[in-house]
Amino acid sequence: MTNWITRFNVSNHSQKHDAIQIVSKNVSHSAQELGFQEINFGNYYQLDDRNRRKNIIDTVLGPVQPGDLIVIQFPLWTYLNFQSEFIDQAKSIDRVRVVALVHDIPTWMFDDGTAQYDRENDFWLKQLRKFDLLLVANEKGAKRLREDGVMVPMIAMHIWDYYYDGPLKDKKFKKQLFYVGGRDVNGIDYHASTPLMIYNRHVEEKVLWNPSVDWLGRLPSDDIVASVDGGFGLVVSDNIKEKSNMNFVDYTQYNNPTKLSLYLAAGLPVIISSKTAHAKWIEERGIGLVVDNLNEIDNVLSSVTDVDYQLMLKKIEPWQKAVSEGFFIKRTLIAMLRYMELGFEDILIDNNNY
Repeated sequence: MTNWITRFNVSNHSQKHDAIQIVSKNVSHSAQELGFQEINFGNYYQLDDRNRRKNIIDTVLGPVQPGDLIVIQFPLWTYLNFQSEFIDQAKSIDRVRVVALVHDIPTWMFDDGTAQYDRENDFWLKQLRKFDLLLVANEKGAKRLREDGVMVPMIAMHIWDYYYDGPLKDKKFKKQLFYVGGRDVNGIDYHASTPLMIYNRHVEEKVLWNPSVDWLGRLPSDDIVASVDGGFGLVVSDNIKEKSNMNFVDYTQYNNPTKLSLYLAAGLPVIISSKTAHAKWIEERGIGLVVDNLNEIDNVLSSVTDVDYQLMLKKIEPWQKAVSEGFFIKRTLIAMLRYMELGFEDILIDNNNY
């Protein structure tokens, strides 16, 4: 029996630095260290041709044998019919178990907050119902999936890993914020004096008029991890307006933000919103601060001392080591194998809580 993990590969060099690719690569790396084999697929063209789709899927799934287990990184981020047919064909192989490792749920990403979508017939929710097990971001996301009628057994991942073994700078207590984004910033509601440094592709000129904002451009994420020397990593904020038709600020309640793992890999304390699934444990572990309105950051940081900051750095060390070495995905995959192969249910999210 072979355990398989899917990996979506892109040919566009710029896309290799996108969060989707970073996480997909890191997940696959962790899985391979546990003995998984990769199922690679790419951004194929002419997928509107059903025969072409079938030929590609036959080729990609060709090595899979009866009784194998496949972990599909979901979504596949490709043509919808290709994804649906890929999952169906994987499930049709004799005695093959199929697990979804859920990166994102597009229905929620584009939800305007009113949740008026058709839960029963929604494409993405119907896809998730096909799996034998879901590896979901966190318990908050699991609860919403239950409310949406997805009753598949679930295991929570809690946080993404961010593999990194490069240099790190010593951190000094600085009243400054870093924000690493993948989308253009086209507006900001920020009146505090604490410097806000933004790493991304583009910032509108009107944002740069703000004397507290400094745009540092887009850098490979490893370069950012290696260069930050103090301050705090900003995970999400209603005060920053990004160019997108996706409701990312609301959606961050249910996913595991890649930038959170990046900051932890850098050994940087974080600033996070109270509505996220991570706020409670970050506050309890003493590795960051919970701030909902960024305009209050001056007052929040006025009560933080150098001693406080050094204590945060000390507490963040085991988390930095864990995310940098793939601990959380390996933990999740081992829990998945305990359930799928041995029947242990102690790691499953308890349906009775919902």
